[in-house]
Amino acid sequence: MTVHAPSAPAIDQRTLRDAFGAFPSGVVAVAASVRGQLTGIAASSFTSVSIEPPLVSFSIAATSSTWPLLREADHLGISVLADHHDVVCRQLAGPREERFTGLPFKVTGTGAVLLDEAVATYDCSLHEEVVAGDHLIVLLEVHEVGAGDGEHPLVFHRSAFAKLHRDDLDPARLDGRINGAAVDRGVRDGEDPAGATSHDAAGTDAEDAA
Repeated sequence: MTVHAPSAPAIDQRTLRDAFGAFPSGVVAVAASVRGQLTGIAASSFTSVSIEPPLVSFSIAATSSTWPLLREADHLGISVLADHHDVVCRQLAGPREERFTGLPFKVTGTGAVLLDEAVATYDCSLHEEVVAGDHLIVLLEVHEVGAGDGEHPLVFHRSAFAKLHRDDLDPARLDGRINGAAVDRGVRDGEDPAGATSHDAAGTDAEDAA
């Protein structure tokens, strides 16, 4: 006799979206000049993936009408939006023909579009696409990085924008492991360089992560 385990009840999509939205994230602009046309999107799913080789990723809906054009670019620019870029993010999420109107940016020799005053920028090329349900996970190889003029990142939480507040937190940098890898504490004034670790928080598993 075959015993069938009872199937789990379907998750309500609204409940699932609310649960996903409970996790705060940064926001990036993914942009390039493709065939002479400025093309870009805002994404809240950006994350570091690997140090060697240098890889980052973001996810995009399989139904996106912008990605098929954007993926043709030789290089893509990733700009981490600063906490004063809430209006910029709304513009990038709006009508395609108005996304770059009035925005300060530069186009690199490889066609990557990088926004001014970003917290950090990455010049990347497409490494791999992975179909994941109703989204695509886009892996990008990083060729060049830069630090912008923005000091703190824009935060996206529960479908709204927020800013970082650290007034009540321990100001010390984390000295330990997250994502299964040692956190790169860097070298601060007065610190012993020999005491700094050699890897940052990028990793591919959830070991040691809460």
